[in-house]
Amino acid sequence: MRRKDREITNLDEVIDILEHTDVIRLAMNNGDYPYIVPVNFCYELTTDNQFIFYIHGAKVGTKVELLRQNPLVSFELDTGHQLITNEKACKYSFDYASVIGNGHATFIEEPTAKIAALQIMMNKFAPNKTFSFTEGDVRPISVIKIAVQAYTAKKH
Repeated sequence: MRRKDREITNLDEVIDILEHTDVIRLAMNNGDYPYIVPVNFCYELTTDNQFIFYIHGAKVGTKVELLRQNPLVSFELDTGHQLITNEKACKYSFDYASVIGNGHATFIEEPTAKIAALQIMMNKFAPNKTFSFTEGDVRPISVIKIAVQAYTAKKH
């Protein structure tokens, strides 16, 4: 990271960024060019402080095809956007907080594990509601687990 003065190393501050971000951008390898897609996500933190991201969607499509071919992904998420103005154009800037990294994606096939991941998702986006899922509910969707291998966080 070029601007070490903006680096975030405190785990609680990284979690705060994740809590205030709704969309993660995933970059996958499609051979010629990277393929980037924005998706809603949720996360959990393992007992050894490793992040796991979960996404869901259709069982078919470019994202699913690319992840089945190559499960290595890069990701970016950001929040806290605020324009900083100045009398001089070159002094304009932007406040933000971001997390960038990479990981390994796997498809969750077992219905109980899918349901558990979707419960985490719903707790993020509807924290005051209770939902139940059946195996039939989760059969037609894919749930993808991304084990984060490395990341950096930054704030301006």
